[in-house]
Amino acid sequence: MKARLEVATNIAVLVAVAVFLVFFGRQEYERHHISARPVHTSLVGQKIALPGVQFAPKSRTLLLAISTTCHFCKDSEPFYQQLAMSNHGQVKVIAVLPQPLAEAHTYVQSSIAPSIQVVSSRLDSIGVTGTPTVLLLDGAGKVQQAWVGKLNEQSQKEVRALLM
Repeated sequence: MKARLEVATNIAVLVAVAVFLVFFGRQEYERHHISARPVHTSLVGQKIALPGVQFAPKSRTLLLAISTTCHFCKDSEPFYQQLAMSNHGQVKVIAVLPQPLAEAHTYVQSSIAPSIQVVSSRLDSIGVTGTPTVLLLDGAGKVQQAWVGKLNEQSQKEVRALLM
């Protein structure tokens, strides 16, 4: 009788552990492997204020909310480089990172482009909860479009088309 109870207990523990691993493992997998996240509509319409940043009337700004510790940001560097090179000054590009300014500046200049303005700020202060996040702002600093996560090819084309 005691042996059966031990076997039943071991099976119950194994099942509980398996359920736990499947549930939380799936959430972590989706969080790190979904490449085409939906447009983050809760940011659209919000006004962004950043220290030391003035938004020029009748112009647009592309805000890159990234982090030096985000592997999706590192994976997205070639796309950000293309944006900086093909933009030709039509849209101002600003990178916002939560790291200290010196670290953020070094990262952006060496990994993306030296022409991008860098701002050190808490990302939650601008409503961003995950990196990378790309925001298209109007001349008043109001969010017109928002994309969260590593962008798939279709979303990248959409961003490029909006910048032309």
